[in-house]
Amino acid sequence: MRKFLEPESVALIGVPRSTGVGAYNNLEILLRFGYQGEIYPVNPKAEEICGIRCFSSVLEIPKIVDLAVIAVGRDRVPAVFRDCCEKGIKRVVIISQGFADGDEKGKRLQEELTERVKEAGVRIIGPNTMGVYNVHASFTTGFVEHYKPENPDPVCMVAQTGVYQVGTTVFSPNGFAKAIDLGNACDLDIVDVLEYLEDDPQTKVIAVHMEGIKRGRKFIEVARRVMRKKPVIILKTGRSTLGAKAALSHTGSLVGDIQVFDAAFKKAGVTKVRTNSELQDAIRAFVNFPPMKGNRIAIITATGAIGIIATDACED
Repeated sequence: MRKFLEPESVALIGVPRSTGVGAYNNLEILLRFGYQGEIYPVNPKAEEICGIRCFSSVLEIPKIVDLAVIAVGRDRVPAVFRDCCEKGIKRVVIISQGFADGDEKGKRLQEELTERVKEAGVRIIGPNTMGVYNVHASFTTGFVEHYKPENPDPVCMVAQTGVYQVGTTVFSPNGFAKAIDLGNACDLDIVDVLEYLEDDPQTKVIAVHMEGIKRGRKFIEVARRVMRKKPVIILKTGRSTLGAKAALSHTGSLVGDIQVFDAAFKKAGVTKVRTNSELQDAIRAFVNFPPMKGNRIAIITATGAIGIIATDACED
């Protein structure tokens, strides 16, 4: 995971030639972040973009980069991914949409990608993702307009949607230090990320937006271990019948029975929230106050009604 968040070199495949507002140019945003590593844009229709030389193919890049970011049409992704494997690149972010989040053809393409990953020993974030950002490394793969926070809270936001990556200032005026959008999570998933963040000294609080999960038992094991070192807050979406259908079309996630998730969260000891507002409050509390040493709580109040509300909240 570290090289996804701290690459010394990156290939940006499919960078648009246009720049400015509405261009969705991840190279332009990366340069604004102040990234100091080597950047290799790939666009066969451009000689240079933002003053940086372009290559017509990833195979023409003169070195093996730490990370490749693919942002081309869905049908071109398999060929570009094969080129990355041939080049020897071991980490790939696939921004492109329309895989398990799309139609039957997209599902088949994602299954083929997953099989190719196993054969080539390459790790993937995505597809259907904004990728990652890391303020400490001045690095981002995001293509939607966002800015580097100056004094971010020591929080990593892990999500299955890009809005939580580019919108961290909604939760804190300081923004967050790191964000990882897993997208469809055809390879790397929440378990892999938790294992990385467990001993990450720059992350004190882990906030998670989850639609679905594949390795339930492993998640409980890892989350319980991580919770001994730092808080894990989870916003589980797709709780309703209609929400579950929406999640299937958003990231291809099969969300399962919410009662099963609730039981897993309780067993793992994570903090469960139901809304963005609760997520915001929980993050703020864990960032600013030391963790509780136990589960004994005293409620002091001047009104009985508020005491009852607080008691209900504690049990929830």
